[in-house]
Amino acid sequence: MSNKANRSQWWRLFLSSFVGFALIFILLGIIVFVLFSRAMLTSTDQTLRVERSARLAGPPHRMTQRDTQQKQQPNKGGSAHPFMTTTLVFNSKGKIINQAQLGSRYDSLKDIQLHRSEVGQLKSIVVGGKYNFRTLLTKVPQSNNDRSLAGRYLLIMENIDPQKSAMRNFRRIMLMTMGIFWLLSILISVWLSRLTMRPILKSWGRQTEFVGNAAHELRTPLTIIQNKLELLLTKPNDKIIDQAENIAIANSESQRLQKLTHDLLALARSDSNTLQTNFERTEVADFLSRTVEPYTEIAASQGKQLVLTPITPFKATLDQNLIHQLMNILIDNAMKYSPQGSTITISAKIIGRKWQLVVADQGIGIAPDQRRHIFDRFYRIDSSRSRQTGGNGLGLSIAHWIVDLHHGTIGVRDNQPQGSQFVTTLPLTPPTSLPTRHKTVKG
Repeated sequence: MSNKANRSQWWRLFLSSFVGFALIFILLGIIVFVLFSRAMLTSTDQTLRVERSARLAGPPHRMTQRDTQQKQQPNKGGSAHPFMTTTLVFNSKGKIINQAQLGSRYDSLKDIQLHRSEVGQLKSIVVGGKYNFRTLLTKVPQSNNDRSLAGRYLLIMENIDPQKSAMRNFRRIMLMTMGIFWLLSILISVWLSRLTMRPILKSWGRQTEFVGNAAHELRTPLTIIQNKLELLLTKPNDKIIDQAENIAIANSESQRLQKLTHDLLALARSDSNTLQTNFERTEVADFLSRTVEPYTEIAASQGKQLVLTPITPFKATLDQNLIHQLMNILIDNAMKYSPQGSTITISAKIIGRKWQLVVADQGIGIAPDQRRHIFDRFYRIDSSRSRQTGGNGLGLSIAHWIVDLHHGTIGVRDNQPQGSQFVTTLPLTPPTSLPTRHKTVKG
């Protein structure tokens, strides 16, 4: 089901990307072609306007002399080729009256009709099925110097076969280019859809794994509690002292269940980015002293020693609640895996513009190949030992999230001669928007 849904999502992403690219290429091609066509005809239209002005303002013999020159030009093709500026003169009845000046070209142009409604308009026409002209129709005013043209209609024609040929070549090249770019858009769409699906698939896999692991972790304490309660129900006449061990086990599992749900809630908040942070200027030495103090007695009761080395006073901007939770996780983790008679050492110091917190134990240590996984959710080096100590594999994942919120790093290294050191490096002032009210914490 998940593979089918992922495939369907991939196809939707691919089609949306491809359609988007196709629309962009089509619009771009249309815009470029329209602009190119207009640019090709702009000079021709300007020539027609200039020619119209010259025809109307020139001396009486100008048109006759020009058309005579055109008529006398040799024709290399053997037939009339109106490949130049040509002017048709119409009378009020729409009949061409300058047939003599047109010469052999008249046979190709005689079918052109006069449309009085097109006066002043620029148009493109095809003559003889093969010659393309740009035309401008104008009416000669009665006050024109040449009385023979007064009141007549002039259709000024400029051959645009070269422009049409250039536009055809441009259209062919543009279509070929668009075809190539469409093929590229398919490849790019496939790549983008796969690139987009990677975090989705990764998130889906993490979510599926998280739900499965969470269900497994929740099922174990619930099963134990249920079994113990059912056992108590089978012995209603027993006293509490008789079932103290079963009650203690059920109570221990309920506490473990409570801690697990608290950790799951913290991870859910980290995934949704809904946690409200409160960064404050803090005296680190005093803050760590107050955080570590409750654990010294707990360590002593377990036959272990918890030592906070002297810290040179300095201030850092941090979220006290989150760093307190980070300390709880690291100290609790160190105490769980440290044998009796061992020492857990906590130290802090400034390194440039950052400060470093180190929690070192003398426990079982962590193999190098396991260090890159210890911050993964539900990862446990020794599952049987973790269950005995109440671990669920979420503490270090939450610690990593807290460090990320402070724009820091956390890692683990060997503690000589035995054990591990969890090293957390945090900036003195994280690049985070601080609250309006700043509070300095003192001891």
